[in-house]
Amino acid sequence: MQPLTVVQFSITSYAFDFQKPFTFAGTTLNQRTGYILEVIASDGLKTRGEIAPLPGVSAETLKKAHHDLVEAQPHLKDFTVVLDKDDLVASLRGSVFAGFCPSVRFGVESVLFTLAAQARAVSLAEFLGGVLEDVPTAALLQGPHEKILIDARDLSGRGYRVFKLKVGDRNVPLDVKKVQDLRALIGGQGSIRLDANRVWSLKEALLFVDLAGRAQIEFIEEPLSDMGKIGEFYQATHMPVALDESLSMFADSKAVKYYVLKPTVLGGVIPCLDWMEHARQQGKKVIISSAFESPVGLKVLANLACLTEKTAGLGTERWLKGVEPLADAGGMIRKGTLG
Repeated sequence: MQPLTVVQFSITSYAFDFQKPFTFAGTTLNQRTGYILEVIASDGLKTRGEIAPLPGVSAETLKKAHHDLVEAQPHLKDFTVVLDKDDLVASLRGSVFAGFCPSVRFGVESVLFTLAAQARAVSLAEFLGGVLEDVPTAALLQGPHEKILIDARDLSGRGYRVFKLKVGDRNVPLDVKKVQDLRALIGGQGSIRLDANRVWSLKEALLFVDLAGRAQIEFIEEPLSDMGKIGEFYQATHMPVALDESLSMFADSKAVKYYVLKPTVLGGVIPCLDWMEHARQQGKKVIISSAFESPVGLKVLANLACLTEKTAGLGTERWLKGVEPLADAGGMIRKGTLG
């Protein structure tokens, strides 16, 4: 098949308010802002990508992302999009886009890979070598104890089966109580993912596991302030560890059973494919996770999630006002919306 050529593109900004302030990693957000990149190819195919660094998590600011996006424009014009996956990966690895900040690389790679998939009349997931299927998402829980239980009861009733709970407030007994009450509420059919955001000392983390137990807990993400001690933590508890921010440093540790990949933060489709291959070689599991993207970016993430075998960490849409969600009431992103 003949390659495509990018003939036109545009950039628009967006802003979505949070339903209520959301706090993580010491940063409180009231609004999600970013840019949408729309690209048109020589045969009239059109697609969109999202550029939205997450404050407190992404290495770059929105101002830096905009700067790099402007710098990328002349290189997008007349860019040749080859229609073989491996060839496209190779061309992008060697392109100027590889030098831009992660959120811009994610937006650019999103549009170019999606254009190639459209030209071949397949979904992005299929173009990347996966199988297009419905994508279950995990419910994200944060806030006061009672609000967490109210949300969990509602979401469990709708059909959610995996719940990600933010812990690590330094009040270990309260975190234990949250887990115990959530476990009782969702019953034996649900599972719990915990995210401690590297707050606990080793002593606090060990105390938490001793009091909370391991039943129905799938993993603890970033449990320690000193992640160099995760081997000691795992040896003492046998609690599976997931990595996100610390992935590049401790990915091969025997304590680590899950890689949590945020494509917006990692820098696009290609780094995710690389980490998926590394996970396969190391016997780890992969979870595709959201950085509070709009439905434009979330659609790309859901396609990437089709390449994994795990419930995706994409249950963030309900936190944003004015967003038409991809997921249904039970947290399932149907494959019919992803082609």
